[in-house]
Amino acid sequence: MTYQDFTLKARLYERVAVEQQLLALGFTYIGLDAQRDTYFRVSQGKLKLRQGTIENLVTHYERLPDKSTEKTVVYQYDLNPSSQQITGLYAAHEVVGVVEKSRRIYRLANVKIHLDTMATGEEFLEIEVFDHTNQLPARELEARCHQVLASLGIATEALLPTGYFKQ
Repeated sequence: MTYQDFTLKARLYERVAVEQQLLALGFTYIGLDAQRDTYFRVSQGKLKLRQGTIENLVTHYERLPDKSTEKTVVYQYDLNPSSQQITGLYAAHEVVGVVEKSRRIYRLANVKIHLDTMATGEEFLEIEVFDHTNQLPARELEARCHQVLASLGIATEALLPTGYFKQ
């Protein structure tokens, strides 16, 4: 699959206010996804199996710093993997970590917003601006990340590196 995206993540302190602002900006609430992400040992990047109530996928990717955002380089992106594909992952790769979270998903055009709640109660916001055609200029995607961040009133000081699992 041809795919590119830019991502920003920030600590979330005012979830209800952010949710109200997302709706005011025209975002659609997709739903609450209970996600279990299993990470497998690979030589480069991260290989992840996501099993959720909304999103299910296998993805092999790495996120590279690109100015103040992170550009995602995707090597594999398979939506709704089969049980054979999942069994094959476990047979071919060692599990190195599991992350469980609840994720509120919002979407507007090519922008997805994730409002994540970890088991610890910590909350995070993730902005993902993507292009499944690989035709949009990278600068445009990155600029859109920052536009959304500003429109939600999130200070750049709240930004964090993306990814909950650190190898």
